[in-house]
Amino acid sequence: MDKNYVEPRLRRDFGGIITAYFEFVRYNYKGLFNSFIAYNGIFMILVLLFGYLFITNIVEYAVTQSNWVPGEDRSEMGALAAGMSVILFFLVLGLASIFNYCIASAYISIYERDKENNVTRKAVWKKFKPKIWGMIVYIIAAVTLYFVYFIVNIILAFIPILGTLVSLLIALGFNVWMGLTVFSYIHGDGNVFESFGEAWTLLFRSFWKSIGVNFVIGFIIQITLFALNMVPGVIMFLYVFNSVETNNGLEGDVFSQILIVVMMALFAITFMLIQLFSQSVNGFLYFNLHEVRHNTYLRSRIDKLGEIT
Repeated sequence: MDKNYVEPRLRRDFGGIITAYFEFVRYNYKGLFNSFIAYNGIFMILVLLFGYLFITNIVEYAVTQSNWVPGEDRSEMGALAAGMSVILFFLVLGLASIFNYCIASAYISIYERDKENNVTRKAVWKKFKPKIWGMIVYIIAAVTLYFVYFIVNIILAFIPILGTLVSLLIALGFNVWMGLTVFSYIHGDGNVFESFGEAWTLLFRSFWKSIGVNFVIGFIIQITLFALNMVPGVIMFLYVFNSVETNNGLEGDVFSQILIVVMMALFAITFMLIQLFSQSVNGFLYFNLHEVRHNTYLRSRIDKLGEIT
């Protein structure tokens, strides 16, 4: 066991979970970043590609200049193609979010199993790889549930004040449920639907602690990462804004176009890192809630004491 290992299975209160999590990050940020960099390269390439195609209008220009589209329809097709590049950009972000949920879950699972800091990226991939097909089922189920969640939010929108509060609680609870489900599936041996059931049970046995921990740590993570991007983001924004004001547009200003693509890339990296760290929070939360319900760690300690005596 690593001397700086932070046991996630201990029964902790609200503040204890937050303290333990940041202690874990202190000794494991290198391992988490290594896994993030190793397995997010393809997503970053796609983000840069779709962002560049949209910002530089290459897609729209290619369509409007092609011979296979009738002349009167070229403008509409060009705009549609440009719009598709935006949709693909956010689709890649969505897939990257789920992927980082899986990477973080596999990392925390191995961390608890081996009781060693800075888990290797190969070990993370080995843990996650057998679960890929199950995650496809999870995505289908999650999209269906999000549709139901969207309908419920529309109904709540007609209820003033109370509807807004209830909608906020449902949003927090729903996100925690999805995160706990992913971790339960990656960590355990059950199928996806059993993981949905286990996550549901754990969530509602300690509902306020679950959403509270996620909200507080998630807020701190988001503020920290966005603060790191603030200075370069503001500088790039001011330069691009000045360029637009001076040249009446971005056409021909290649450097400004590149800066916008870089800004989109920074946004994408920040967004993906938020998913990675947020899901690692759910891993710690899962072990805490599981221990409260089953006392597996406490029983193992008692058994070890019995063997010693």
